Amino acid sequence: MTNGLDEQSVAFREVVDSAARALADTRHERQASFINLPVMYPSGSMVVVRIDPHHDGCFLVSDIGLGFQEADLMGAGKIYAHSAPAVAVRAGVHFDHQAFSLGVRQDQLAGAVAVIAACSQEAVQVAAFRLDERQKADAADRLCERLFRLFTPAKVERGATILGASNTPWTVTALVRADGHRAVYEPVSEHANSVASALTKFVDLTQLEHPPARIAVVRNKQLLGTRLSLIATAANVVEEGVSDQTLERLASAA
Repeated sequence: MTNGLDEQSVAFREVVDSAARALADTRHERQASFINLPVMYPSGSMVVVRIDPHHDGCFLVSDIGLGFQEADLMGAGKIYAHSAPAVAVRAGVHFDHQAFSLGVRQDQLAGAVAVIAACSQEAVQVAAFRLDERQKADAADRLCERLFRLFTPAKVERGATILGASNTPWTVTALVRADGHRAVYEPVSEHANSVASALTKFVDLTQLEHPPARIAVVRNKQLLGTRLSLIATAANVVEEGVSDQTLERLASAA
């Protein structure tokens, strides 16, 4: 009986060890080695860390600027360059314009790989979030200017607060009051946080006895992917390029 348990234990450990090895992939080249880690950037690509031999038997661990490249591809390169130094200071690593790096001894190597990967990932996430906020602010400006033209400024309240059925006060980009109807207009980006925030707000407003019309304005419906159907359960979803007639008509939609 004991032998059976021992054999089972050994088999279990081998399975776990195999899974652990599969999490990271290593590539060795002439001058350096690269580790693909199970850590993802917002795009879904994996974080890669480079290890170079350093002086006195130490090692130099770096993301070789791949985090910056990820941010730059989404149009957030400047934001990344501005915010990444703070990430480096908190982690106690070096940041040189584009790359995170850290020189360590052999016994510190595993920890350094994890820290550099985490810094690269965090800096890209921060850049992506700030880019989304900036784009949403620009979209809000464009939307409100258009609503002022369609309904007149007297009927449009920017940054209005409206109570949901849960008595939660929600701040909306624009609240239009026209012809006895109320309508909430909200720009929504494809960023997961933007979708989740808008959806929570819209769902609460739908539960009101007399809910306002709810219009989510997006750049491109296709970019939302499966999140489009989520938003559509609680609001009318239109693209920024929709006609004035449609944008105006939706103000009186139930």
